[in-house]
Amino acid sequence: MLVRMSSFGEALGNKAFRWLEATAVFSNTSIWILTLVSGFVMETLTRAPLLITLVAVITSVTGLASASVSGAAAEARDRRVVILLAKAILLVSAGFLALVAATGTLTPTTLLIGLAGVGFAMGTSSPSWWTTVSSLVPARLVPVALSLDSFQWNIGQVVGPVLGGAVLRASGSTGLFAMCCVLLLPLLAFLAIWRDRGDLHLSTLGSGATEKTLGAISAGWHFFYYTPGLRAIAARTALYVTPAVALGSLLPLLAARYLHATPTTYGFYLALGGLGALLAALVLPRLHGMLHLDVLVALVTIVNAGAITALALVPKTYVAVPSLLVTGASWVWVTTVLTIATRDSAPEWVRTRLLAIYYVVQQVPFAAGGLLFGIVATFLPLRTTLVIDAALFVPGLLLIPRYGLPVVDRESQQLIVRPTVPIGDHVDPDDGPVLVLIDYQLAEDDVDPFLDAMARLRLVRRRLGASRWGIFEDVTRHGRFVETFIVSSWDRYVLQRAHYTAADAAIEAQVRQFHQGDDGPTVTRFVHPDTAEAARARSSWRRDITRVFADPFLERPDALDRVLPSAWRHDPGGGDGVGSPGTRGAPGGEPGAPRKGSPGHAASGDGEPPGIAEPTHPAGNSSDQ
Repeated sequence: MLVRMSSFGEALGNKAFRWLEATAVFSNTSIWILTLVSGFVMETLTRAPLLITLVAVITSVTGLASASVSGAAAEARDRRVVILLAKAILLVSAGFLALVAATGTLTPTTLLIGLAGVGFAMGTSSPSWWTTVSSLVPARLVPVALSLDSFQWNIGQVVGPVLGGAVLRASGSTGLFAMCCVLLLPLLAFLAIWRDRGDLHLSTLGSGATEKTLGAISAGWHFFYYTPGLRAIAARTALYVTPAVALGSLLPLLAARYLHATPTTYGFYLALGGLGALLAALVLPRLHGMLHLDVLVALVTIVNAGAITALALVPKTYVAVPSLLVTGASWVWVTTVLTIATRDSAPEWVRTRLLAIYYVVQQVPFAAGGLLFGIVATFLPLRTTLVIDAALFVPGLLLIPRYGLPVVDRESQQLIVRPTVPIGDHVDPDDGPVLVLIDYQLAEDDVDPFLDAMARLRLVRRRLGASRWGIFEDVTRHGRFVETFIVSSWDRYVLQRAHYTAADAAIEAQVRQFHQGDDGPTVTRFVHPDTAEAARARSSWRRDITRVFADPFLERPDALDRVLPSAWRHDPGGGDGVGSPGTRGAPGGEPGAPRKGSPGHAASGDGEPPGIAEPTHPAGNSSDQ
C-alpha cells in the first residue's frame, strides 16, 4: 500500500494535475447535486415513474449529441478551451434552473430543459477531460491518475447529495440551484486564468490538428468500427451499464415508497453510493495490477447483481446501506477499467475521439436502461422490476469469453515514421479518390497463410481510412496477388500513412515477408481524374445558379444564358434551338484542353513502376463492396 500511496503522491506532484483535480471537486459536487437531487425534486413535482426516471435519462441523451463532435474538436483545437466552454454551458444551465425556481415556473418540463443543458455540457467535457488528465502524468501513472480523478469525482457524489438534501430542505429548489452555480466558479476561474502559466500546460493540441472536424469524426468512428478490441469494449459496456443504471434511476421511488426517505435521508442514501465509489477508487490501482481485467469485471458484476437482488427481496434500510455501497463501488471499478482499456487500445492521434465514442457507447445504454426500467416499473411492482434488473447482468457474464477485454502493449501504439511519397505537380492535396495497388508474388505454399495475414491487414487499412479494400489473384499466374484499396483524397492518404503505429507496421511486415523478390511488393498509386479542379467548376456553376434566382429575369434577361449549357440555350437567330456544342469544354478548363490528373498518371514512390492505368473501383472477389 505504501507503494501505491507514493504513486498517488507522485501524480499529485504535477501542479497542473493537482489544481485541476482540486477545483474539479467543487464542480463535480454541483454536477452530482444537479443529476441526483433533481430526481427528488422531480418526485415532488410529479408521481409518474417515467418522468422521474427521465431525470437520469435526459442528461445521457443530450450528452450523446455533443460527445462525438467535442472529441474531434478537442483533437483539432485546444482541449482547455473545449472544457472551459463545457463548464460555461453547465453554469448557464444551473442558472436557468435557479431562475425558473425563483420565479415559480419550475415544472417537470423546465426541470428537464435545464438538465438537458447539464447533459450537453457533460458530453462536451468528458472526452477532453479524460485525455487531459491522462496526459498530465507519465504513462505508468495513468491508472493512478484516473483513479484519483474518479476519487475526486465521487467526493462530489458523497458530499453533493447530503449538502443538496440539506439545502433543499432549508432553502427550497431556488437555493439548491443557486448553490450549484456558485460551486462551478472555481474550476471556471482556473481554466480561464491558468493558461500555460509556469508548468501548467493545459492548452494542449491533439495530434490530429490538421484534420477538419467532420473528417476527424468520421475517422474516429472508422477506427472504432474496424478495431475488434474496441468493439469488444463497447459490447461489454452495454451489457454492464444497461442493468447497472436501473437502481440509480429507480432509487427516488424506492426511497419514497419503501425507505420512507426525507430529502436529508435521501441525500444520505445517494452519498452511500459515492462513499463506495471513493473506496473503490483507492483500491483499484492495486487490483488493476493483480487481476486480469475480465476476471475483475466478472467478480464485480456478480457482486453488483447480488446487492440489487438483496435490496429487491428485503427493501429495508439495513439492507439498502451495504447494497448502495457495493453498487457504487462496482460502477467505479467497471467503468474505470473500461475507460483504461479504451485509452490503451488507441494511439495518441485518435485517443480523444475514441474516448468520446466510448462516452457515447456508455451513455446509450445508460439512457436506454433508465428509460426501459422506468417503463417496466410503470406496469410491474418496483421490487419485481429490481429482480428483473439483477437477472440482466447474466448475459454480460456469459459473453465474457466471446468479448474479452484487450490487453494492449502501449509501446505498440507509438506512431512510426514512413517515407514521404513523391507526387507530380498535377496532383493537389484535395484530389481524389486515390487508388492504391500493391503487387505481391508468392510461392505456392504461402498462399493460405498470406491470405490469413491479409485479413488482419484489411482491418489496418480500413480503420486508417480506406473506403474500399480488395485482394485479387491473377487469372494467368498462380501466386500473383494484387491488393487494392481506395482513400477519399490524397490529403487523407498522406494522413493515413502518418497514422501507422508499430503494431500496424508489424502486421504489414508479416504480409510483405511472403513476397518473393528482393525489392519488396510493387506499389502504384492513382488519382481519379475528377479532381478538385472539376469540383471548383461545379461550385462555380452552383454560384451562377444562385445568381439566377437572385436576379429578376425581367431586369436581367441574359442571366439564364450565363449558366445554362450552350446546347440548351435558345437560338435567337431562329435556328433549330440548339447552340454550338462543346463551347464550355472540360470542366474548369479551356475547350479541348487535356484534363488534369488524367488516367495513367501514376504517383509512385519507393521505386514503384506504373501499374494499371484504369482507375476504377475494385470488383469481383473483393470484400466490402
